[in-house]
Formats: sequence, structure tokens, C-alpha cells
Amino acid sequence: MPTATEYTMRSSWENKFDEPTIDDLRAGFGKQVGALIDGARDKLCSYEPVDESVSWQGVPWRWTMVYSAPDLDDRPIAYLVLDPQRPLIAIPMTAELVESIPMHRLKKHVRDGVLLSRKVVGVYWSTWELTSKSQLQDILELVHRKMKLLTAPK
Repeated sequence: MPTATEYTMRSSWENKFDEPTIDDLRAGFGKQVGALIDGARDKLCSYEPVDESVSWQGVPWRWTMVYSAPDLDDRPIAYLVLDPQRPLIAIPMTAELVESIPMHRLKKHVRDGVLLSRKVVGVYWSTWELTSKSQLQDILELVHRKMKLLTAPK
């Protein structure tokens, strides 16, 4: 029978029954990845009327930062999955939105991330691991284009 010292503490990211704060989720990352997370948060929160929240998304995303604008779209604009082993950014987009974005203007890794992503019920679920500042800027360009389309007069 295991002793108390043999049990490991769950990270705040994986404990479904204890909602963490954003600081709790961010705490486990080093300086470089922490800067990427902060940069992504700053940019995503800069769009009006995007709201940031923490929500349980089940396995494998667990406690995730959700960026939504209910007045613009039924689904969130983006997700920031703060998995301690590999933080991700996910940008769900309908097929209609994907067709409206000039894909040729995006960097290849972003374009491929969208077009080769899993498509579920007409929604592309594009995800990227956060690895560098330039890569994040390229991905956030996609968010910028998505927000332009969502906020354009109809």
C-alpha cells in the first residue's frame, strides 16, 4: 500500500475539482514560455469585446484559458491550453471563415495548421504548440484576420 509520500500532488492544471486562477496555471512555466503565454494573453485580450476566462475543458485540455466574444461568435475565438508539458494555442474556425481568409498571406506553418487540422462538424480545430515569439506572432496574425472578419459589417 502506498505511503503518503509516494502520492504526487496534481498540478492545478489537472485538478478538476479545484478551479485554479490564471496565476496558478501560469506559475509552472519558465521565463521563455511564460513570456509567450503573457504575449498571447495580452494580444487576445486586446480585441474588443473578447473576454478571458478559465474553464474546465475535459481531457486532454483540462483547465484552459478561453477567449470568447459571445456577441461575435457562438464558439470561443481562441483557447490557451496551459499544459505544463506543452502549452498550446487553439483557434477554432468554421469552414466559411477559413474560406474567407486569404490563406496565401499566412506563413506556411499557420496555413498548414489550419488546412491540415481536424475538422469536426464544419469547424477546423487548429492547434499549435507555443515554441517561439515569431511563431506566436504568425499565429496571432490568424486571430487578427479572424477578428477582422467577425467584426466586419454584414
